Amino acid sequence: MKLKLIMSKLEEFAPCSLKEEWDNVGLMLGHPDWDIKKCYVTLDITDSVIDCAVQNGCNLIVTHHPFIIGGIKSINLEEEKGRQITRLLSHGIAVYSMHTNFDSCQGGVNDTLCEALGLLDYHVDEPVIYRKGALEEPMRLRDFITLVKNVLRVSYVNYTGDPNHTVKTVAVVGGAGGSMVEMMKDCDVYLTGEAKYHEYQLAESLGLCMVTAGHFETENPALEKIRHLLEEMDLQVVICEVHRGFYQTM
Repeated sequence: MKLKLIMSKLEEFAPCSLKEEWDNVGLMLGHPDWDIKKCYVTLDITDSVIDCAVQNGCNLIVTHHPFIIGGIKSINLEEEKGRQITRLLSHGIAVYSMHTNFDSCQGGVNDTLCEALGLLDYHVDEPVIYRKGALEEPMRLRDFITLVKNVLRVSYVNYTGDPNHTVKTVAVVGGAGGSMVEMMKDCDVYLTGEAKYHEYQLAESLGLCMVTAGHFETENPALEKIRHLLEEMDLQVVICEVHRGFYQTM
């Protein structure tokens, strides 16, 4: 299948017009007329991801985080990005990125979080980067944290708030959503991937419980939606979980 047709289908699902102003989405590397047979879906491009794509004969990598952002002023083969670009092109591998448009589209990153948590009434008429919904039944914050750990398969989270506080309304933003704390003050609890120290402090001052469960961990589950889209196009999608985020816990 031609890459341009694949891009068209992906953009029907997550229109590029939904991206944040600062963001970079779409075709990062390659030519729209390339024929694509095998795909790899990942949050980020790493050397191990490229290894896996090459070994499995993939000629398209679809990423969540943009492979190129902030502008490239040179392609220096002594630097990681230059080496990766050269290697990808030498193997005829295209790269397409779906970032904040995938966060905010219906069925994207934040809808996936809402689905996993079983939230009610979280859909919005105008796509925005966050979602707000409600738990089917109120629960203590400590039980909400257990729910988050179970659905995201994480062993620990960071949080602020009284563990015995009752929560019902929930806001979610996958990834780095700490800067949006004040927008969530009308909810009981805010789930995101990561936040800065002063953002926890702000949440506490607002009386908002906040749970952070990991940048990778809150975004990675949504990649399954992209895999399904590609498979519906009769493309083979290689599953090779070599990228598990950039830090581990003990």
